[in-house]
Amino acid sequence: MQRTVSAAIAGLMIGLGSLSARASDDSQTCTAVNTPITASFFVEGCASPFGLCTAGVIPSGLLTGTTLFTVLTLQPGETEEMLLYTGEFVISTFYGDVVIHDQGALNSLDGTFFEFDEIVSGTGKFSNASGTLFSQGVSTGTGFDSTISGQICGTPDEGPILD
Repeated sequence: MQRTVSAAIAGLMIGLGSLSARASDDSQTCTAVNTPITASFFVEGCASPFGLCTAGVIPSGLLTGTTLFTVLTLQPGETEEMLLYTGEFVISTFYGDVVIHDQGALNSLDGTFFEFDEIVSGTGKFSNASGTLFSQGVSTGTGFDSTISGQICGTPDEGPILD
């Protein structure tokens, strides 16, 4: 577990460094994100090769809307209880969609997880979006309760007020 925590911290520092570099570019507007997400597992229509998908809701902030997560890779971590995964995470809002490449680690013993979420594309208001978000939370047995935070850059100033 210590190695996993150390790796997560190292990865977080690398992610924050690239995020800071992007945020310092004066030509882009960056918006802070810090909001809860709840998601439930579903099977019918799930495109994951592992049959692991979630659909959820972000109730507040710039990313208010629905979510769809599809696990694309799944492998064991450094310890028996750790699972490493990647996936596609799509957030659909009134202003457009945000498509994210997700990399995470799940502790199968206590259900906790941590993810790095790189914005790779978007539509509408998010068509020029970039940034790195971080998500962490816990498995509820039927889905996940978590928080997503970070910054989205390249979006217009107008929009909902963040909670």
